[in-house]
This record gives sequence, C-alpha cells and structure tokens, in this order.
Amino acid sequence: MNLVSLALKRVSGAFGVVAMIFLAFLMFGTTADVITRAVTGEPISGVFEMSELSLVMVVFLGAMWAQEDRAHIRVNMLSTRLSGLPHRVAMAFAWGCGALALFMFAWPATQEAIYSVSIWEFRWGYIQVPIWWAKVGLALGLWLAALQMALHAVLAALRDEPEDTTTRPET
Repeated sequence: MNLVSLALKRVSGAFGVVAMIFLAFLMFGTTADVITRAVTGEPISGVFEMSELSLVMVVFLGAMWAQEDRAHIRVNMLSTRLSGLPHRVAMAFAWGCGALALFMFAWPATQEAIYSVSIWEFRWGYIQVPIWWAKVGLALGLWLAALQMALHAVLAALRDEPEDTTTRPET
C-alpha cells in the first residue's frame, strides 16, 4: 500500500508541476495578449485558444495534486463530530463516493479522448489548435484522481485519518 501511495504522490507532484506550467502560461500569456491588444489593437494569435486548453489542464492535472494536500473544498460538519469507527466509516464512504463520481466521469472522457486522438481533433478559432492532447490529459487526470480517492477510501477504512482543517479563532 505504501508503494502505491508513494507512486501516486510522485505522479501527483509531476502533474502538479505541469498544471503550474499551464497556469504560468495563463498568467503571462494573457498579460502579454492584453498589452499587445492595447498597443497594437491586435491579439497574439492562439493565446485565447491555448488559454481555454490551459484551464482544462490546470483543473484536471491539478486535481490529484490538490487531493494529495487535501486542498479540495470539504464540508466536515459531521465528520469533525465523529471519532473512532463511525469516523472511519464516514470518511471511507465519502472518499469512496468521490472516487466513484470521478470514475463515472473518467469513462466517457476516455472514450472521447480515444475518438479525439483517432481523428487528430483540432479546434477552429482564430487559428487551428490541436485539442486531442488536452482530452487525453483530462481523461488521464480523472482516472488518476479517482484512483487516488479510492486509495484514500481504503486507507480511511483501515486507519483513522485526522481532520486536518484549520479553524479560525473566534473574534
């Protein structure tokens, strides 16, 4: 189990780095495009199209990384009041439902990615941009995030995990 956790941690770290590269493109590319539009009145070709694809990559490649740090938004009003076996059951159920939802998204996303690669799909905008690679990244990100949530479900069932949320001090 530790080997699987370590492998997923390394993959999520690598995916996180790739997601941050796409985020950097979003920041710098959009800034450069805005400046160019203001100065010349013309956009930089392809920045808009690549920004759309970058958003997809940031979300779906970054999902695993966020899950690793438990950075997703969670509502834990019930789970913070539980301890012991009830807490383990609730957490395993919650992570399992999350994994199931991601698996249900991953399957059609994979079918769409296979089709997209088979026709080398492009998006027609201001310029022609290939999108098949983004669909592959989306499907891969969903599968790996689902696998990671499934692992969290198993680990939550086997051992109690602490609620690692921060609370704001009363004012």
